[in-house]
Amino acid sequence: MEIFTIFIRLIGAKIWISNLLSIITLTYNNLDELRKTVSTLSAVSNIESIIINGGSDKETFQFLETYNGVVINEKDEGISDAFNKGIANSSGDYIMFLNGGDELLDDTYPDNAAEILDNRSEYSFVHSNLVFVDKSGTELYMRPPLKNVGRGMPYLHPTMIVRRTVFEKIGGFNKKFKISMDYDWVVRLEKGGFKGYHMDQEAPVRMDGSGKSVTEEGKAIKECYKILKENSYLNLKNRTGFFLRYFSYFGRRFLSAVGLNRLLISLKKLKHSR
Repeated sequence: MEIFTIFIRLIGAKIWISNLLSIITLTYNNLDELRKTVSTLSAVSNIESIIINGGSDKETFQFLETYNGVVINEKDEGISDAFNKGIANSSGDYIMFLNGGDELLDDTYPDNAAEILDNRSEYSFVHSNLVFVDKSGTELYMRPPLKNVGRGMPYLHPTMIVRRTVFEKIGGFNKKFKISMDYDWVVRLEKGGFKGYHMDQEAPVRMDGSGKSVTEEGKAIKECYKILKENSYLNLKNRTGFFLRYFSYFGRRFLSAVGLNRLLISLKKLKHSR
């Protein structure tokens, strides 16, 4: 009788348990950044933490020996290969990428995003706003541009929580691309007509801006053009968008070259402010 009463109370309370979310973290000889990232996951419920370590740092190995999650310690063929290993070794219905150095600022975001995906079948992923720390250490508050993909990433990748079924339909990350593999994946996502839900809230993620897509931006942009071409997605809108992106890049390079870095930072802050 007592068990029956408890059961009725549980139904009455409408307890909701979301599908499992796998959070994949890449690390390569950057233990301090890895510690920062995983420490922000400790308060999050119903997640599977997966760490792909492609480095050889002994302290990282020691740290991961006792880590409560899925750990893959082996060399890889680059970021794309490491991402794909994370997907292959995950078991969650939803997948998120939070690399070493990135931080989850809102521990309710994964549950809230999963709830949307649980109940809104028309959406294939959830994404949100981002605090981006650029190479000068300046924090920029970024909202997803949501512009044509020729202008660059329309979504902020570290905030994206994606249904596993999307990867099953369009594939993982192309190992041929060494910097802009996430851009290539998003181009395929857009071509496939998958819809995302933007949670317009206080940024739930802080991104470390020391990755290759930032430090080697020129190479990344060239790779993006190749991606658009190989995906047969260089329509007029995307060609125009890409031209504007390239023009903006050279404008920023010029300001930096003539010693106007302070002006450049001020313009960035003005553009990316709350």
